Amino acid sequence: MKKLITLCLFSLAIMFSTQDAIGQNTLEINAEANTKTKELRKVIKFEQAKMQDVYKAYQEYGIAYKKISNNLKDNTERLEKINKVFDERLKSILTEEQYVKYLEYFRER
Repeated sequence: MKKLITLCLFSLAIMFSTQDAIGQNTLEINAEANTKTKELRKVIKFEQAKMQDVYKAYQEYGIAYKKISNNLKDNTERLEKINKVFDERLKSILTEEQYVKYLEYFRER
């Protein structure tokens, strides 16, 4: 009986620690998305209304990238697809002129 209780407590502890790790990843992704959005806004100077959409695009990119980041060699196709979806999303949010500035900025980095 003691072994069963110990096993249950151990399993419960693992579940709580997993939630903390997932929460930490989400905080890191959100912080990075916020930083990149502000950085891009300084360069491109897009409207405040577009800022939330750009933030969401960076956030979705961060989540997708985090899923494959442990094994990038085997996930080159998925990485290309993630980058393509991100670029298309930004292209739909920004004006043509702003998107060209984004591409120039991205190439410089």
